[in-house]
Amino acid sequence: MKKSLHRLALGGAIVAQALVLTLGAPVPAGAEPAPKSPATPTATHPTTASASASPEARFASRVTVKPGWELARIRAYARGDSAIVGEIKPGESWPCSGGCGTVAGGHVTACGTSSDRWYAISYYGYVRYVSATCGTTV
Repeated sequence: MKKSLHRLALGGAIVAQALVLTLGAPVPAGAEPAPKSPATPTATHPTTASASASPEARFASRVTVKPGWELARIRAYARGDSAIVGEIKPGESWPCSGGCGTVAGGHVTACGTSSDRWYAISYYGYVRYVSATCGTTV
């Protein structure tokens, strides 16, 4: 029963984020960065909203791969066993969906770290997820 409640909550979060979805495309290397605007951190629990987003994340508008890594995988859902639907390579970025804070999801070990934190991004009209261990806000 606990698992089904978690799935229901995750599904509700996905639907809520889909309502605030904005379309976007990757920014090619060398292009002008998107103007920074205030964004509200997104979290699944009210007490983690401010703790999950750094001051930079609150004003960021896009997610890119962390420096030093070749890519960050984009997944259909915020969990490590979810289908990989794309990649973010150095020099590319995707717009945040519903704020650039992190959301809680399933654990994943990626880029040398294990975490359950994810960035929600707008990816070709869908809300998709990038592990906070490989992605960062810009």
